[in-house]
Amino acid sequence: MTTTKSDEEHLDEPFILEITINRDSPVALHQQISVPLERMITKGEILPGQTIEDEVSLANRLQISRPTVRRAFQDLVTKGLLSRRRGVGTRVSPSPVQRQVKLSSLNEDLIKAGHTTRTEVLRYEVRFADEDISKKLACDEGTEIVFFERLRWLDNSRLALMQNYVPSDIAPSLTDLARDGFYHCLAQSGVHLQSGYQQIGAKNASDYEAEILHVDPSAALVTMKRTSYDESGRIVEYATHCYDAAQYAVTMPLVTA
Repeated sequence: MTTTKSDEEHLDEPFILEITINRDSPVALHQQISVPLERMITKGEILPGQTIEDEVSLANRLQISRPTVRRAFQDLVTKGLLSRRRGVGTRVSPSPVQRQVKLSSLNEDLIKAGHTTRTEVLRYEVRFADEDISKKLACDEGTEIVFFERLRWLDNSRLALMQNYVPSDIAPSLTDLARDGFYHCLAQSGVHLQSGYQQIGAKNASDYEAEILHVDPSAALVTMKRTSYDESGRIVEYATHCYDAAQYAVTMPLVTA
């Protein structure tokens, strides 16, 4: 499932909230904006990623003050329904992804959960393993490896920035990687994952990460470092991923001792 450029352009067209303000109502003015907008978002009548009419335009059109509109928007930001960023405007927030800890493909997990996804390959480079990467892939220093960096979209929002280091003899082509998930590519070439380990953490977004993910500088990110093994015990990838924390959470089952 993919989104098209026309879909993205449609989401950039501000949604105009057609409401009438009743100044004689006991309902506060800001709630007369936030309540119907919240209802439309939760019912799916406004798509995730959709731009909302800016507060200046809305205030002028409804003939109310900007602080009233700002409070209405902030109520929905607090509830996680809207996000606001300078230069981007106010948009409908995507529903957070709840993902269990397991050795699986993010792309396939998202599709199974009913989301629309697409992937942009930002970098694809053949390199020689340096000292650090040779240790992580358990190969000799100077061994040929492939590094690739991808941007994963969730519905109409930027979810994850993913970097992978893979032995060159099993690395998917740039064409395959742009079309399919990495683990699907491995399976198609006869490489079957058996086990792995990963470290989940958190960090503040760097300037580069903030620019790629369209989040505020120093925004919270969920991080993941993963090493995966095939059936023979060979390391087939070392990965470092970061996710927009507003859209992504990790769940873990718990049992008593």
